[in-house]
Amino acid sequence: MGPALGIGVLLVVIVGGSFPPEVQSTRPPEHFLHQWKSECRFPDGPGAGAYFLDRYFYFQQEYARFDSRRGTYEAVTALGEPDARYWNSLTDFMEQERAALDRFCRHNYGILEPFAAARKLKPQLKITPTDTDPSSHHTLLVCTVAGFFPAKIGIKWLRNGQEEDESRVVSTELIRNGDWTFRIQVMLEAQPERGDVYACRVEHASLPDPTSIQWEPQSDSARSKMWTGVVGLLLGLVFVIPGLALYLKKKKGTAIPPPAALIS
Repeated sequence: MGPALGIGVLLVVIVGGSFPPEVQSTRPPEHFLHQWKSECRFPDGPGAGAYFLDRYFYFQQEYARFDSRRGTYEAVTALGEPDARYWNSLTDFMEQERAALDRFCRHNYGILEPFAAARKLKPQLKITPTDTDPSSHHTLLVCTVAGFFPAKIGIKWLRNGQEEDESRVVSTELIRNGDWTFRIQVMLEAQPERGDVYACRVEHASLPDPTSIQWEPQSDSARSKMWTGVVGLLLGLVFVIPGLALYLKKKKGTAIPPPAALIS
């Protein structure tokens, strides 16, 4: 499928009124909702497959529509039959409706397509491990994919090059960032072993080929060595900093002898 782009116009009318007491039992609802939506649809770009819709709704139920592929109004429910007959009888009005595909849809497609359909931003990937149950060695791996456009994206978890079982993978809903980019998190419940390599692989329209980010579990001994090194560094700083401060203080109080040439 080629690029798809929708352009719409929405008109909402809320009408209320009061009625005499004698007709209170038969009056309509105090507020009712009438909607009109104009839609441009481009299944395969602005070519021959594009079409224009004018749709009318009452209480969120569509009752009449104009479809440029038919060229006339049609009733969707019995409520729309009188309106469809009346609109189809208006020659000038129907000429405007039939011209809307070129005048409204294809014209706006040329304006909006570079931003709405051709715009592509590459996703940014990050893996965050979380120990859910240290006693059972279960780890929740969270793959955060952010800053991408368009919204369609494919994300898979791999372990040592093999795709993980989907029953162990959970995904959040697609999140809109408010700047025409999206983010999503895909989580894997894993039991990593020494030597395993986990990868979060992403397929997206902005990427010529799938891209991935890797994560490898650290053994207990490696973690222990890392923390030993950190503690050793901190202890070293505790002894070095006071000694350095004392040395600089003594050096500051020592007079500098004049050059020999000046003494003579």
